[in-house]
Amino acid sequence: MLNQIQNAIIERLHQGLGSLVTDIEVFFGGLENRDAFTNKEKKTSVLLTLNQAHIKIKSSERQRFELIANFYVVCVNNEINDSESLQNTNINDLIYAVLRLLSGQRLNEHLNSLGLQPKSVRPVFFNPPDANSKDLNIYAIEFEAGFDIYGLESDQYPEYTNDVSNPDYLFSKFNGSHSEPHAPFTSLTVNIEKIEN
Repeated sequence: MLNQIQNAIIERLHQGLGSLVTDIEVFFGGLENRDAFTNKEKKTSVLLTLNQAHIKIKSSERQRFELIANFYVVCVNNEINDSESLQNTNINDLIYAVLRLLSGQRLNEHLNSLGLQPKSVRPVFFNPPDANSKDLNIYAIEFEAGFDIYGLESDQYPEYTNDVSNPDYLFSKFNGSHSEPHAPFTSLTVNIEKIEN
């Protein structure tokens, strides 16, 4: 599910930002990953990474939990490149555009009713600055995303599936154990007794 959310965010940014940015991609590591932001030939950029996630119980009898994941959308703007550009991208415009495109989005209903919730916008500084970073404006926008996950019944494994869009396809792809599907529900017998007063 986390991969689906990341892909949906990237796709929405690609479609929405157009030529405002030259590069949009997922990166790995935290905000201290200097190379992800500074060693890029193309500027202006937007990068996405998972920050952290935590889980809370919503319903123990139904094995229902809520996973709350925090993502950083990092906006990188090169002052020199952009001053020479015809479109003259501004870091504040880029931050606004990302907030406008993502805030509240449920991403094809993958997320709960609150959608992507913006939490903070803050500059990213590197100490000491070097030749690759001195002309960059780098801001991290933190979003929170919540969605339900369901545990398996005790002693059960996921069912086998060939559907690549099914989250449990991962287990079939890598030959994990699987359980047979439950027998189909075919009939119901009801006894109605007359109760006399």
